[in-house]
Amino acid sequence: MKYDVISFGSATLDVFIKSPDLTVVKSKEFFTGEALVLPYGVKVEVSDLLVGSGGGGTNTAVGISRLGLKVAVVARCGWDFAGKIFRQEIKKEKVSDELLIQLEGEKTDYSTILIGPDGNRTILVWRGGTRLERSVINFKKINSFWFYISSLEGNLELLAELVDFARANHIRVVLNPGQREVAQKELLLPIARKVDYFIVNKEEAARLTNLPKTVVVVTDGANGVTVTVPKKGLPAGRQGRLVMEGFKVKMVDQTGAGDGFGAGLT
Repeated sequence: MKYDVISFGSATLDVFIKSPDLTVVKSKEFFTGEALVLPYGVKVEVSDLLVGSGGGGTNTAVGISRLGLKVAVVARCGWDFAGKIFRQEIKKEKVSDELLIQLEGEKTDYSTILIGPDGNRTILVWRGGTRLERSVINFKKINSFWFYISSLEGNLELLAELVDFARANHIRVVLNPGQREVAQKELLLPIARKVDYFIVNKEEAARLTNLPKTVVVVTDGANGVTVTVPKKGLPAGRQGRLVMEGFKVKMVDQTGAGDGFGAGLT
């Protein structure tokens, strides 16, 4: 089957928690300058709870499916309780599970998202050892017009192979790397030069400095987004730029906002 988009990335079981006792305090002890805190040594009441599938690969695939396109997800999870929920949810969202990788004895990634009173959050992540690897992907079944590649948990060898496969098969690529990829910028940037769209946030763009000469999309949270489009024949610094300000909304929870943006852009 040929898909409009195949989304590559992580699969996690997410548990979202709100509590009236969660408060934000300013402190120089934390590198962000702020901390989300709870009283210690007591039982804390939870006011809202949501359990669902998440992860960059899943979130983007669901977003693209909701926009009416035919999409499959390449992600890896176990046959445990979390993995079964994951498969059920993506099928409910009309995302094909044909390329989903589930192996006996493996444990699905898990996240607990603590949502602060302002909608910002702190995420506790447990990685279950289900990183995507070349050995578990059946490339013979991969057939689409577009690839959307989110974080591969630092597996740049697989990223390079996916991008080369796409170029060889005339598949367009949107790349939205994660922190583990950005930390290996010397290896990431040569790969990024081969993709069609490269999405990073403002902090990641600052760390990469020498961004690839492709369509670069830099997100800046509530401030909006800047898109740089290289134009052949123009000197450096004369590329086309599009700046769009963010919409003013009441933020309930910002988890997955980047994935939602990436799905819409694609």
